[in-house]
Amino acid sequence: MSIKTLGAALAAILLAGCATHVPLTNEQIGRISADTPATDLNAILGKATVAARYDVDADGQTYHVRRLALKTGTRMKKVTICTKTCNLVDRPVAVTTHYLLIQEMPSQKLLGWGTTEELSKSADERIASIMPRLRQVDAAAVMPAPAR
Repeated sequence: MSIKTLGAALAAILLAGCATHVPLTNEQIGRISADTPATDLNAILGKATVAARYDVDADGQTYHVRRLALKTGTRMKKVTICTKTCNLVDRPVAVTTHYLLIQEMPSQKLLGWGTTEELSKSADERIASIMPRLRQVDAAAVMPAPAR
């Protein structure tokens, strides 16, 4: 393998590493409250990757929804690493679930946050009124994995 090819391969690996999603953590969620202003909410989210954004209309009100990946644990994944010989090694991989943040618009007041299951159990009538539409829009926002 030439130095040029090796350099290109290394650059591709480094760029691929930059494209990974940063999951939301339980520590970040613990800092969110109903009174959290939009600017503070963005600071709390930090570098957590927003996987989808969309607006949902219900009862004449518009709600802005952000979907993130919440890290719920880790699992081990087998990966082949080749140097002089190839070895199969275990590598930790994050286990995630969808986590939604719902804000009233245009005020950006935080209305609700949680997994779809958690939000479905909310006693708040506004959340209950938008959940059917939110599920529909969220399902459409989930892009299928690219074919390999």
